[in-house]
Amino acid sequence: MSNRNNHGPEPLQRIRRLSLIMQVVIVIGAVFAEAGLLWVWVSPSIVENVVVARLQIPLSDVTLDGPTRALGFLVSSLPLMVIFYALYQAFLLFAGYRKGEIFTSEASLRLRRIALGIIAAVAMSPFVQAALSVLLTAGAAPGRKHLVLQFSFNDYLVAALGGLLLAIALVMAEAVRIAKENREII
Repeated sequence: MSNRNNHGPEPLQRIRRLSLIMQVVIVIGAVFAEAGLLWVWVSPSIVENVVVARLQIPLSDVTLDGPTRALGFLVSSLPLMVIFYALYQAFLLFAGYRKGEIFTSEASLRLRRIALGIIAAVAMSPFVQAALSVLLTAGAAPGRKHLVLQFSFNDYLVAALGGLLLAIALVMAEAVRIAKENREII
């Protein structure tokens, strides 16, 4: 009797099942991210409690009319588009895993794109917040307009995670290259 059968499903089956779960999570997460962003910008009170509070701008200097909130939504959507690109790459990565395409050059390329998407979104964050602070206070009296530049420890941690994924992707690409060379030698 094989010892393998005593430890649950085959490793590839577990990878396939986890990959399917991750694809579902990615789609649900993307839908909720977009809906959440829209929900924030539709309501002036939510913009006050979430965006203005995070930027630490006095509410008396902020304009929350319809056009300002619409532009705020568009500006806030920029890093989300980059994240959607990374999520799409993750979706395709897991689709490949479900097909058994695990250590391939395509998988390492997708992982690299995910990492670069994460790093790009973090790099955009201070500029998006600065643009939002200028946009939200554009109607304020002279001397009451704000330009807020922020970079948080959370931004650093997410960027570090992106860097870690990038390193793993590069190592994986090298492993795929070496394995291909070894197959050609034999």
